[in-house]
Order: sequence, then C-alpha cells, then structure tokens
Amino acid sequence: MTERLLEWLSYRGNGRPSDLPSELLSDGSAGHVLADLSILGHLEREEDRWRIAPPVLAVLGDGSEEAAAAILCGARTRGLVARLKTACESRGADLKTIVQPGRPDCILVTAATTLDLCSIASDASLNWQRDAAFTLLASLPRISEWPREPIPMVAGRTQSVRRFSRSRLRWIDTTLDEAQAAAQGLFEIKRDWDTVIVLKEGANSQSRIEKAAGRLIVAAKTKKLHIDLNSSSLFLPASLRPPTLVTRALVLCSGRLPEFVQNTRQIVFRGVAGRAARLAAAILGLRLA
Repeated sequence: MTERLLEWLSYRGNGRPSDLPSELLSDGSAGHVLADLSILGHLEREEDRWRIAPPVLAVLGDGSEEAAAAILCGARTRGLVARLKTACESRGADLKTIVQPGRPDCILVTAATTLDLCSIASDASLNWQRDAAFTLLASLPRISEWPREPIPMVAGRTQSVRRFSRSRLRWIDTTLDEAQAAAQGLFEIKRDWDTVIVLKEGANSQSRIEKAAGRLIVAAKTKKLHIDLNSSSLFLPASLRPPTLVTRALVLCSGRLPEFVQNTRQIVFRGVAGRAARLAAAILGLRLA
C-alpha cells in the first residue's frame, strides 16, 4: 500500500472495508491494511466500518524541553504535507520521511523544543498532542479489567473449537464438551454464522472478550517482557500481540510498526522509553525482565 491509499482514505473520510479500491491494495487484504492503519493512528475502526482520524502531530517521549520529536498521524494529503514542510522550514525544524514497505511512510518532525513543535502544528493547521504514547497508555485499563460481556455458554452445533494453551502460548484444537466443562480458559468457538471468543473464569462464569486481551489474561505471568534499555526496544512473544489500543500506544513511541523476529517468534516495538514500557507491562499483566 502506498501514500495514495492513505490520501484516498483521507478524502473519503469513512466507509466500509469493501469500499477500498483494489488497485491500491498492493500488499495484503483490506482488513490487514486497515488494522495496520489503525495501530499507526491514521484511522479508527468500529465493527465493519472505518473512519479517518484528524491530522495530528503526536509527540514522542516525555516532551522534554531540551529536544523534541513528533510523528504525523491521522489524515494525510499532499497539501497537508506541503503545509507541514513549510512550517518546519520557517521554524528551523527537520522533517524526515522513514519508509515502511507496503504501508504509509513515517513522517518525523524534530525541533529544538516542544514549544516549537506546538508552533509548527499551529502553523500547519494540525492538532498537537504531548507524549502521545504514555497519554494513551495512561487512559487504558489493566488487561485483568479489560471490557468483557457476560454471556451464556455456547451450545449447539459448531464448526470448530480451539483453546489457547497457557503453556504453549498457541491455539490447540479441542471440543465444545471440553469447553463447556472447563472451569477456566480461553476458547475460540466457530459457529455457522460467527466466531465467539469465550473467556471462562469459573465453571458457570463466561464472557465474550477481545481475543488479544483474552490471550494475555490466560498467559499472565508466564512470560517476561524483555526490554533492551540501550536501544529502547520492547520484545513480546508474537502470540501475545496486545489489543489494538495498547499496540497503537507502543507504535506511537516511534511511529513504526512492530518488527517480527522469525527465529525467536517475537515482535519488537522500537523507541519504547522506560516509563512507557513499565506502564505497558503493568497494563498487560506481565513481568519485566
């Protein structure tokens, strides 16, 4: 996907995944592309619809007055980028484009102070947010308290049933009878018309929950987050990719999508500073290495 799709989405404003032009989906399905755009902070998703976010300069780090950097999130058009370049030049700031293959470029603005960033945003008619990653993390509940909906246990005909293994950190096949009899666990139950993620926290207590949150609840304290303080990188098992809003907050630390490390089966978030990493660990219910 190129800058053209993001510009098309910016002019369109909102719609359904099926609205996306096939000629602009050069890499991946509409669902995967929209998921990446969501965690990059360019749009919001609600059920089967998407909505472009307002353009904003999202400040990286703690907003120190000694130096400041921000990334451009939300809607993006050529006219908007041109205004931003002009504002940076007039304020003596640096604008850098970091290529992300198959996804929109990361546009990074570096200035002397956060006051300069605020002025640049104003000059370019953009919103501005200090310490975007930490601010978003601070607004989220702990995974143990993640929103869920109590439901009756699934019964009747199913196509498949899987359980998320706490020891293996992956999905394994099981049966509906075993899911019904289990006292606890996370189950993915596929029916003819939908798929339900069921978290069991008691023999007769089950809830519908976001799949990523359910996996982390099951895996709590079984794995460690590894943080390389020298490179400000946070490592997670790929099977424990966090919910969308937590992932977005970690991505807002650098403006770049997480990397996948094949040999260790991990995902790596770059640019994660100490306090953002510790807050993320507290939210995810995992221990720091």
